Amino acid sequence: MRKMSFKLLIALAGVMMLAFSACKDDKDDPKEDPTSSVPVINVDFSFVVTGNSVSFATTRTGNVWFRNEDAATNYNVVDGQVVVQLPLKGTYQFTCNVLAAGITLTSEPFDVVIENDDLAFLDEGMWLFLSGGANKTKTWRMDIDENGKSLYFDGPIYYSGDDIDPYWAWDVLESQLPYDLQGKSMATFFNWSPVYKENTWLMPAENYGTITFNATAGTISIVRNGETCNNNFSFNPETMKLNISDCIIPVDNMRIDEGQFPDMSELRIFSLTEHSMQIGVKRVYEGENEDGSKKESKWVVVYNFIVEGHEYVKEEFAYTEPVKTSFKSEDLVGTWKFDPVMQDWIGWHAVGDMGTIKEASRLNAWTNTADMATTLAGWGAADAADTFAAASSKEFVFNADGSCVLAGKSNTFTVENGVITFGDDLTDEFALVWISLEGKIVKVLDVKKDADGNDYSTSGIWIGQQNDGKNESYAVHLIKK
Repeated sequence: MRKMSFKLLIALAGVMMLAFSACKDDKDDPKEDPTSSVPVINVDFSFVVTGNSVSFATTRTGNVWFRNEDAATNYNVVDGQVVVQLPLKGTYQFTCNVLAAGITLTSEPFDVVIENDDLAFLDEGMWLFLSGGANKTKTWRMDIDENGKSLYFDGPIYYSGDDIDPYWAWDVLESQLPYDLQGKSMATFFNWSPVYKENTWLMPAENYGTITFNATAGTISIVRNGETCNNNFSFNPETMKLNISDCIIPVDNMRIDEGQFPDMSELRIFSLTEHSMQIGVKRVYEGENEDGSKKESKWVVVYNFIVEGHEYVKEEFAYTEPVKTSFKSEDLVGTWKFDPVMQDWIGWHAVGDMGTIKEASRLNAWTNTADMATTLAGWGAADAADTFAAASSKEFVFNADGSCVLAGKSNTFTVENGVITFGDDLTDEFALVWISLEGKIVKVLDVKKDADGNDYSTSGIWIGQQNDGKNESYAVHLIKK
């Protein structure tokens, strides 16, 4: 038996210690990226085939998508899942992909087998409305043209959101309306549905392009700014979520250029009929802070679309100022002050030539002074809170002899059929934020609905004047002391 020399033994021991140390350091290296493992089927993700519908689910979080490698189509995961329709039989190769630390981790390819063709679902319900049916295409455009004309909607863009939750409607279906939002009844998705001709600042009047859906092939073709983007899409009629891969739907450049919509692939269809569609996008930013950074502004911007080439017959409305003609002089006698919700804009009563009736309504859902001030400050009225604080101490005294003292200023008044006529012009007695009653004549308004479409009543009165030729009044809200 040969004996190992002492020097050799020491050398080998050193090598072993170095090897052990190196292995230990590699294993316990705190800089190692724990997300470096690729997703594994039946461990990190799974799928279920039901007919021609494939439901993918994953426990991975963050930016995750499933990719149809044959069609080079990505389907983004939302809340851990995504549903893909594959109407044609065949074997489709997919991968699961995760973006981690700037690196895409891709699973081993796996097969999804569809046993039979089934295009029947494309010929009914929301799929039919969206795409025109099996082996057909359907083209949509935003409801505005170069003349600023909208054929179906009041304008090309509506807004959805609430101060309680700006994205409250994202996962709520029409069948769930009215919806209880923390004790507040929401009768409609939209908190503001502006008439374009009265709000042309919303976007330039032009043709913004088209969206063409081919549901049989699962493809979409979008023409925007004169350029065409062809890719794939997925649509879930149960959630009304629309996913579009690597294309931007026809929207105005201003909001895109400002970076208001960081994610243009995850969309929500708020309404869909044979001839109308409303697509919502989550807004995150709007404008800039004083330091040049993006100003956070969470809301949902909803773009209104109509079918290219369809002949629309739009209901025309006749508007009347909603004056409470039963209001008399004796109803006004007393001492009044501003209600905590001191002001609002009131939409006028309207009757359509197809029988639709729109009751006079408040246009904002404020319920207290703080909410009102916060909203107006967000719109740019930096001194809103101070203005309301100062106005809260004002008093308006109306006497039976026709004299009055308005915020310390003497005047006279008469009332006839809900119309209040002052002897001297108003100046700043009823001046609030962007609202100031002026001249000699104001009207007591008969407000029937709140901003959410619910019946509305008040123990006070709304008095106002027409807002710059629009079918609405700006008004102040008074209550008796």
